[in-house]
Amino acid sequence: MIASDGKVVVYAPYAKDSASIVGLLRGEHFDTDTASSLADLVGHFGESLGAVLMSEEALVQADWSALLKAVHNQPTWSSYPFILLISQKRSAVQTEAVYRLFPPEVANVMVLERPMSSTALLSAVRWALAGRRRQFVTKSHLDELERRAQQQRLLTRELAHRVKNTIAMLQSIVGQTMRPHPEMADVQEQIVERFSALARTHDLLFSTDFQEAEFGELVRQTLSVHSRNFVIKGPEIHFSPQAALSFALVIHELATNSIKYGALSSDQSGQVDVMWEIQPGPNGDQLKFDWRESGGPPVSAPARKGFGSRLIRATLGGLGQSEISYAEEGFRLAFTGDLAGLAQSVTPTD
Repeated sequence: MIASDGKVVVYAPYAKDSASIVGLLRGEHFDTDTASSLADLVGHFGESLGAVLMSEEALVQADWSALLKAVHNQPTWSSYPFILLISQKRSAVQTEAVYRLFPPEVANVMVLERPMSSTALLSAVRWALAGRRRQFVTKSHLDELERRAQQQRLLTRELAHRVKNTIAMLQSIVGQTMRPHPEMADVQEQIVERFSALARTHDLLFSTDFQEAEFGELVRQTLSVHSRNFVIKGPEIHFSPQAALSFALVIHELATNSIKYGALSSDQSGQVDVMWEIQPGPNGDQLKFDWRESGGPPVSAPARKGFGSRLIRATLGGLGQSEISYAEEGFRLAFTGDLAGLAQSVTPTD
């Protein structure tokens, strides 16, 4: 036997039974102890426990609550093995009654008939301890997964910090490079604002360890810097980091264009409705996203597509299908994409 097999605890109210079983197990070098009561038995529970061996006399309990609480409080990987020893006579006519006496919440149970050979009892104990060892193998795997997950979280946070510093550095480089060229102030402003949109989304993703971003919060955060007439409405949806960053840029561009040329470009009571919903599609649920402007000056399709327009089309083209219209009453963008694709994150690999 090895130490990791754990301790076999014998709970047999009759002293003769207890001594006989303990003597047999210790003779085979099992780490063995005895319990004098149910409370004493529960006191042995924990990672050092290998198996519990109980005689039928121990089943006469008025209250199993202490045992049930201990069993319920086990870690998810653990299931204490129980071996019940019952007389052959009782087994022949009352096996079901024996199971009814023992709490059904305890699932890892083996019932053996007495009298039995020493070989049969030792074999059952070895089987129980082997199962317990496999539980600890599972625990080891889970601990390793948690250790790696924690390491991944630390690396992600360190990378996030460096990315944020890089964005700030790029903004500074743009500002210093453009400073001698005041005629390019508009270009500088556009570039810096795009970096800022990425930085805000980066902060949102940072709060979830770059696992996901809630779309409504993403929309509100991206539009918050504009403080204009936006009506935002839609259900809670979680996006992958990739989709979140892409949509942040798109929404920023849409808002910028609306303020410069669209519904929010004048003192009129222009408004932008930003709405989304989930609808069934041929391959699963789909996101329907709608950006609808109204109340502004008449609009028309631009004679030349600028970088912002190309960015919107190219970005959304990789996520789904989009349709842009320049109706006289206001600009509109409608997007449809598979929800599963928008929510799917890239799984890190070793």
